[in-house]
Amino acid sequence: MKKVMVIDDDEKVIIDIAAVLEKEGYTVATFTSAPNALETLDALRDIDLVLTDIRMPVIDGHEILKRVLARSRPVPVIVLTGFADVDTAVNVMKAGASDFLCKPISGKELVVRIKKVLEKQELAEEVVSLRKRLETAETFHSIVGKSKKMMEVYELINSIASTDTTVLVRGETGTGKELVARAIHLASERKGDPFVPISCTAIQHTLLESELFGHEKGAFTGAHALKTGKLESAGKGTVFLDEIGDTSPDIQAKLLRVLQEKEFERVGGIRQLKLDARIITATNRNLEQLVHESRFREDLYYRLNVVQVDLPPLREREGDILALANSFLDFFKKRYDKTIEGFSPSAVEQLLGHSWPGNVRELRNAIERTVLTNPRRWIDRVSRLESAGGLPEAFKDLPGRLNYLKAKDTVSQELEKTYLIQYMRQEKGQINRVAELMGVSTRTVSRQLEKYGLDKMVFKEKKATPPL
Repeated sequence: MKKVMVIDDDEKVIIDIAAVLEKEGYTVATFTSAPNALETLDALRDIDLVLTDIRMPVIDGHEILKRVLARSRPVPVIVLTGFADVDTAVNVMKAGASDFLCKPISGKELVVRIKKVLEKQELAEEVVSLRKRLETAETFHSIVGKSKKMMEVYELINSIASTDTTVLVRGETGTGKELVARAIHLASERKGDPFVPISCTAIQHTLLESELFGHEKGAFTGAHALKTGKLESAGKGTVFLDEIGDTSPDIQAKLLRVLQEKEFERVGGIRQLKLDARIITATNRNLEQLVHESRFREDLYYRLNVVQVDLPPLREREGDILALANSFLDFFKKRYDKTIEGFSPSAVEQLLGHSWPGNVRELRNAIERTVLTNPRRWIDRVSRLESAGGLPEAFKDLPGRLNYLKAKDTVSQELEKTYLIQYMRQEKGQINRVAELMGVSTRTVSRQLEKYGLDKMVFKEKKATPPL
């Protein structure tokens, strides 16, 4: 049961407000003397909200607001006044008041405004509590998250870390697959040896073979010196092959031999080198479908997928969103030397209300962008969140703005742009794959990118440095 302190030198106002609030189930403490109210406030710790008149003798509402906000546990303050002017409203809101109401006020409006303020206060207190828990809670090898699905992932990582079995990490783009692979490495006896990540899409297929296996001097044009490949340089550590579904048939065949024979040779070489490293792979693609379409070797698929770790998308980890956001906030405010206290209730609502189609990577980028552009001590709004719900928004007010034919064209373009952005993000800017998914030519995709002012390089995967 919430407790409200009402301060007003007009006894009739006090009686009327108390009657309304008590009927709604609030406990009400009333005062016609501001000094007495402050004395009681200092002695009590169970007041949830203060409702005060602004103009009173001895001590006015401005001083009460100042004293309430200075407490170790500040509570929201709603200011009442019969002198309705813009300057007063602006001044008290700048000073920290949660709301401003002009007398006379209806009982219904009073109840609605108090309820709204208390709900925001509860949300703000939850954020503060979460930040404190986050500061003391241990992360799992730099992975932030305590949701049920992530706890299941942690348990699986612990159970397989001590083995040498191959692992396939599956999840949407931006879910943190490399971090899971690194966590497996750090939880194993191989943690003292290198963790070597390789993106199979970031390196051209013609160069990937040399990157993996190395090459001998003179093996091909431009091979002016011997090159040690990643499989060799990893030693007894772990090699992580990201987006394994994008590899060519030749690379797939050679990887299969490596996994079967535990040996390989450099490009242009004949000496057999022993594979000591563990292999972990990851993909955001449907490998089973690729196998069915003869675009991925079935025998390699079974070799890689001895143990599968399914990483949930962020929309299925709602309980982790604020923890991740606060973790990124701490990281970036230190990196950019910014003084930011945290997220306001409205920013928290925005974070929790977004569907995060780009997953943890989108959240990370959103927080970094916001830290760089936020001019205040508190973040009131997260900057430029990408919308996963373009179509519903497009429908909301179309009938009032456009006729049917123009509205139809608007929705069609919104649909086209939504799919284009989603597929460009999913395929990391590879236009040929996007064209295949959309059932159009690569030339059409290029025209669409130009039409909507989108740069394909923006969708290329970038290495994430902060913890997830």
